[in-house]
Amino acid sequence: MGLAETYMLLNVGTQALFNASPVQFVMGDPGASMGLTGVQNISLKELFKANQGSSKPGSASSMYNTTNIIKTNFEANWGTALAGMILIPIGFRLAKAVARPAISKTNRLLNKSGIGKTVKL
Repeated sequence: MGLAETYMLLNVGTQALFNASPVQFVMGDPGASMGLTGVQNISLKELFKANQGSSKPGSASSMYNTTNIIKTNFEANWGTALAGMILIPIGFRLAKAVARPAISKTNRLLNKSGIGKTVKL
């Protein structure tokens, strides 16, 4: 459950700043482009470029400062990010409290089987 919570919080952060999931941020997303709201996806590779943009044959080149894109993404997504950063940990605490009896029983069974020292929930 801790790994799932960490991934969800990481997703909130990368969505807010880079408009991409953690996987898209690390691996890159070749289909990413400027959205209708002016929000652009940025991957880890693109993060180290000073400017972002594209130029298509026959059209004007559009270049945007990476820092400004991150600022625009944050301004567009800060409310959702704040709600996620507050509600996700609360939700996981509630889920752990509800699942505590089942987790305790499972851990007791694992201890009886002899693998309780290496595997725990």
